Amino acid sequence: MAKKGAKKYNYDANEKFIEYEEEIAKNPAYEGMPDLRLDDGSIQWEAPSNRGSGKFQFTHNKRLSWWKKKASQVGISTSANHWISTVAKTIHPTGRKPCKVCGNVMDIRYSYLSSNFIKRVRKLDYVDDTFEISDLTHVLDFIVSFYDTYGAQIFDDLPVLFKCKQFPTFSEIPNSIDSWTDWLDKVYIAAEPSMLGPGAMSNAPDRLDGFHSFNRCCRSNADKGRSKENLASYSTDRRAFENWVDGNWITANKLMGYISSNSKIKKEPCANDGDGHTHPRPCSADHIGPISLGFSHRPEFQLLCAPCNSAKNNRMYYSDVKHLIEAESKGEKVVTWYAQSIWKYTKDKVFDTETALRLTRVMRDNRNVAMMLLNEFLVNKHYLFLLTFLNLSYANFDYKLNTAEINNHIVKANFSDTASTLKYVNIQKIRKIRIAFESLAEYANKENRNGYLFTNDSIENLKNSALDNLEDTSRDIQQINNKLISILDYDDMKDIDLEEFLNEIDYELIENYPDFVKVKNTMFKIMDMTAKTLSDNWDDSRYSRE
Repeated sequence: MAKKGAKKYNYDANEKFIEYEEEIAKNPAYEGMPDLRLDDGSIQWEAPSNRGSGKFQFTHNKRLSWWKKKASQVGISTSANHWISTVAKTIHPTGRKPCKVCGNVMDIRYSYLSSNFIKRVRKLDYVDDTFEISDLTHVLDFIVSFYDTYGAQIFDDLPVLFKCKQFPTFSEIPNSIDSWTDWLDKVYIAAEPSMLGPGAMSNAPDRLDGFHSFNRCCRSNADKGRSKENLASYSTDRRAFENWVDGNWITANKLMGYISSNSKIKKEPCANDGDGHTHPRPCSADHIGPISLGFSHRPEFQLLCAPCNSAKNNRMYYSDVKHLIEAESKGEKVVTWYAQSIWKYTKDKVFDTETALRLTRVMRDNRNVAMMLLNEFLVNKHYLFLLTFLNLSYANFDYKLNTAEINNHIVKANFSDTASTLKYVNIQKIRKIRIAFESLAEYANKENRNGYLFTNDSIENLKNSALDNLEDTSRDIQQINNKLISILDYDDMKDIDLEEFLNEIDYELIENYPDFVKVKNTMFKIMDMTAKTLSDNWDDSRYSRE
């Protein structure tokens, strides 16, 4: 929290940014920074060049001299182009910083997709709107997701996508995801190519750390309704939903990519075709059970045209409910752990369009309770326990699509799997862990969240019991958890540290650790209590409104 004596602008700063300021001010890399603190002890973060008077009138010039001395110390010539930004990147202790406005932590390097790069991706005939990218997408996240979704065919197009003045050809890079990921991280990003942009612009000596206080996410604020911070917030919610549900997330992604790239499927009509409206083709993949409501990842999608997909959003059709009930009767798992009870208590109450929409609203409230419950364990730093919800074992295999059948506008696939020995296995896991933990924290901390919250004495007692059980785990488990905390906490998480951690642990053994299983059963009880209350309120105006 901001200190009472802090400068006025700090009261509006995100808490992560305020903590970051203090960490930077105390870091040895910035030792000797002129006029570091104001008379009240607060940090003088800004040193603008246009101060006309006052005690700190010449702070800007003094700090410029400091940056020149620092350049000499790290071997960078002040006559070189962009020397001061190079120094700022070189001495920065973590390479990542939070945004002053929203707290979103971003890479300070040139590692985010440019608008031109995104246009190139969108022009590929197998990429449709279901593949989510923006100028807030990190290039390493992009290439992992791109490969997850579209497979080896991307290697034919990567040289065209990444081509720029600095890199006109790419013949030396093998067609493997390991090779491309490594090259992008170590070579391409370092060259600061035009196809990428930084998470934070250089702003030394005006800012103490040498970077603009507003990250890429919040630099643009011309249109508040569609501002980048709001779009990033929506994306954060979606990532939280996708990463904290059950099911094979890899085969689901692969089928989605197959649907958008298969020429035969592109000719298929919309599931709503025949209702008297125009339904443009090609159609895109729609989750029959929305992930955002607590349904599982499954290699099955229905085909909807762009207008229908947009209009449906995260709502349930009556036909969706009937289809999912039928799939469940055949032994398929259609809902994730936290939605099992609410689905069980309410699915038979759906008999038309209105009640399907009512189910949507009820399940949305159920999901919010579950996400906030998970956040309780995040806040209390039971990271190892939370890791067991991420289904990381699916990444241990390579998946080959054997068949994909289209029946009544629904595409369902069958995959075979073989054990994978690729380094890419850990790349997938690292990305999933990082995004899952970051998005959960951001989801829970979003200001003005109008989400349903439910609790009572019994639920609070169960929560406390679960937290106590995790505090009493074995010394070995606590040591492993503490190591994971040291990797994931703060803003200096390094992929290599997380990779070493994953190589050292037995994930399946941890998943089945008795105390973890016991706590999960407690969480099931909490969600069952929540579901009963929601089901009892089925006719409440909150859910039955038109």
